[in-house]
Amino acid sequence: MNVPRSINRMLAALTACIVLAARPASAATDVSLLDLVETEFGYTTIADQYQHPVAPQRLLDGARVGLIAYLRSRGIANPQVGMIHARPDGRGAVPAIEQQIGLAIERYGSRVDALSLVYASIRGEVAALNDPYSVFFTAAEVKGFSAAIDGTAFGGIGVQLTFDDAHKQWLADSVFDGSPAAKAGVQPGDAIAAVDGASLTGLDNAHIEALIRGKIGTTVRLSIVRAGTALDAPIAIVRAAVTPPDVTVRLLPDGIGYVALRSFALDAGAKVHAALVQLAKQGARGYVFDLRGNGGGYESAAVHVASAFIGSGPIVANEGRDGKRRVSPADGDAVPVLPLVVLVDHDSASGAELVAGAIQDRHAGTLVGTRTFGKGVAQTMFALPDGSAIKLTTARYYTASGRFIDRIGLEPDVEVEQPAGSEMGVPKHDPQLDRALALLAR
Repeated sequence: MNVPRSINRMLAALTACIVLAARPASAATDVSLLDLVETEFGYTTIADQYQHPVAPQRLLDGARVGLIAYLRSRGIANPQVGMIHARPDGRGAVPAIEQQIGLAIERYGSRVDALSLVYASIRGEVAALNDPYSVFFTAAEVKGFSAAIDGTAFGGIGVQLTFDDAHKQWLADSVFDGSPAAKAGVQPGDAIAAVDGASLTGLDNAHIEALIRGKIGTTVRLSIVRAGTALDAPIAIVRAAVTPPDVTVRLLPDGIGYVALRSFALDAGAKVHAALVQLAKQGARGYVFDLRGNGGGYESAAVHVASAFIGSGPIVANEGRDGKRRVSPADGDAVPVLPLVVLVDHDSASGAELVAGAIQDRHAGTLVGTRTFGKGVAQTMFALPDGSAIKLTTARYYTASGRFIDRIGLEPDVEVEQPAGSEMGVPKHDPQLDRALALLAR
């Protein structure tokens, strides 16, 4: 009988549990069955679900690097972690990782924690992918990440981030009025070099936000560079309940309806549809749909949002590990057609590009602003047994006409730069919005 590889690995994990249980109590009892299952699920998820096959040795080398990094963080100067090997087909990989975890506990005792070693190995495996969008989250980080996308209140500081590609640094793009960050002195344009001493180099927006968010009442420390000069000490900020901006709706002069969407929460489609209908009832003769600074969210929500402007036909196509493309069509919930301008910038990414690309490809509106970020890959969250999770790239997506925009972005139909000091969403103080209004006035 052919036994699936995942079952073989699970049996191997259970066998390893028995072996570890036979070791001295001081070294073995810290390793639980859950730890072993967590190790199994982590490796198998990455090996079997990533967007393309990955050599087992690459993941094993990553696990070793992760274990060494964790041991060094515990003050162990020269960690002893053996090379981890498996067969070319991956057989024996998980037991080999578990062996090194067990040996680390034997060698370093109370200086290490079994679950932290498991997490370190999984983080190392994810890092070995060299994929900025694949991230390991603890259970607490999962809650913060989900809360941010869903638009619910969470423990945070009230800062919206943007990436400065020219200087390769993360900036506080906006600081919410009255937020903990504003009260602590964080200013728009501040570069964030580190969070609680951890460098942000190589991390994506989701991971950084997970570091910044946390339990209400706890403190996070941001290392700030302002106008090119590092502040003398990190800024300590006490987290509070923060509800991120969601949909902004207003009727501008001359009958232009303005809708700004900041993220694609599950209910984004319904909210955008309701906003457009509301504006139409108020006599709107055209729409400005603002997707600047929108980093994405749920793909299903993006399809629903695009469907408000596109009544039928393809919106996006996904191509998974099997190489087959699957088309997501409009859901038929379109609003009455009015002239449309979509505002985009370099921080319009993922779901925002999906929507803007569909509108551009289907000639449903005009794109104004600057080239978008260029994220043409989709991620799936895979929950692990203890509530932690791996956000893993599982597919490429293509616009309605078949364009692949990853690391390319969308070129707007009308390019307008946004100078420093502009007030987004405020006519006569927002050059991109002003150009959109001029186009709709014709």
